[in-house]
Amino acid sequence: MKLEWSSYKHFPYERELAFREARSLVGSNLTLADDGSVIANGGSVSSAQLLTYFSCVSDGSESYDTVQKRLEKSASFKERRQSTRYSVHGLHEYRGKFNPQVCRALMNILGVSPGSLLLDPFCGSGTTLVEAAHRGVRAVGTDLNPLAVYIANAKLAALTTPAKRLLEGLERIVTRSHQVSPAHDASGRMEYLRSWFEPEHLAEIEKTKISIEDEAENKSFYLVIASNLIREFSLQDPADLRIRRRPSANTAEKFITIFQKSAIEAIRKLEAAQGVVGTDLSVGQALYKDNRNLSEAEIGGAADIAITSPPYATALPYIDTQRLSLVWLGLLDPKQIGVVESDLTGSREMRSQEKKCAIEALENNSDSLPGNEWEFCLSLKNALTSKDGFRRQAVPSLLYRYFLQMRKMFESTSKCLKAGAPFALIVGHNHTVLGGKRFDIDTPAHLVSLANSVGWTTSEVTPLQAYQRFGLHASNAVQAETLIVVRNGLPLR
Repeated sequence: MKLEWSSYKHFPYERELAFREARSLVGSNLTLADDGSVIANGGSVSSAQLLTYFSCVSDGSESYDTVQKRLEKSASFKERRQSTRYSVHGLHEYRGKFNPQVCRALMNILGVSPGSLLLDPFCGSGTTLVEAAHRGVRAVGTDLNPLAVYIANAKLAALTTPAKRLLEGLERIVTRSHQVSPAHDASGRMEYLRSWFEPEHLAEIEKTKISIEDEAENKSFYLVIASNLIREFSLQDPADLRIRRRPSANTAEKFITIFQKSAIEAIRKLEAAQGVVGTDLSVGQALYKDNRNLSEAEIGGAADIAITSPPYATALPYIDTQRLSLVWLGLLDPKQIGVVESDLTGSREMRSQEKKCAIEALENNSDSLPGNEWEFCLSLKNALTSKDGFRRQAVPSLLYRYFLQMRKMFESTSKCLKAGAPFALIVGHNHTVLGGKRFDIDTPAHLVSLANSVGWTTSEVTPLQAYQRFGLHASNAVQAETLIVVRNGLPLR
């Protein structure tokens, strides 16, 4: 049996993952042919079609496209570039999104099969949950970002909704939008939105929202598409992770027109993906839940596997960046933004009451972190000088809190997985500069140490080459990642 590579350029780690999943699905007897393809002496065509980084499988008489090739082609005809926005993956922008191909490959490598239960404790906008559904695996995710949970559940619901029904709903929404008028609203929500949108744009956006909410079904699907557009019509600079005001949205286009175009494109991608995987899928859910306090009952039984891409210390300002969507959708009151941001694992924000205790906790290791992690935090604190601003002054305490948060996550996740079950994490490396000196934060090594300290055993630590990031904050992007696989010891009780 011949396995032909996808036509886009692969990173070295992707080729390694490809060989590993091939060994897992079709057997270990693999050889490299002169033309670069892979010859598998064993396995079935149906199993080989589940591979991620190969495009075709030939049995000598006929060639068959892999499921992944068909999914990627359903969203883009540019086969020389890896498509990551097929199916519902591109429904809403989300910074730091998990690469869906890596997620699918990990499921293959670790032996996930239809009917399995998968847990993603940092599910974000649902990449893992969607990929699991494509594979017939029920997945449950948790996140403390209300928008992430909302997007993830909208994606999952769309997977099993016929595209034709969504198109019919869209037509009704567009028709209604020309007939409705927003009522006077003096709420805190509207007051906040008025400060970030020009009146004519806000009126159009609100008319669209009212029209969507009058739809009987699939409201979240349409609202997520609209949410993905509102920042372009706002006074918040769409290119900046931080809150940066601009004088005007600088667009003369009607919001409903752009919404309709975006929705049609999203539905067409979904329809094409449904032509590959169908609509009768085993769909899980995203829970608005703290992964540091999670029980087996809440996820519907002991999970067979966990896969995630956790945030790193002083992570992306998710809530701050997404504040307009959170308020517009009614997921957060404007006054809650800072509180919710500070609760996220790895957040660079800390409540005033927390700050008072943070330095003392670090100095005394009040939470009994492992020695390596505590000593590293102390070394950062000792490097501080008066020239370091308030953000840098907070880094040692924030890192100490992050290590504590991640240890609690490992403890909680242990109670939700079967004994011996694998937990795969794609972890970014990070660095900081304190007192004029650069400190590399080997987050993968620290997380392995924390996992081991609460009963997990290390199965694998494999460096990966990260994707090149571009944009306003490219210099701060994670340039290296590591695959960690730990296995669950006896659950802590």
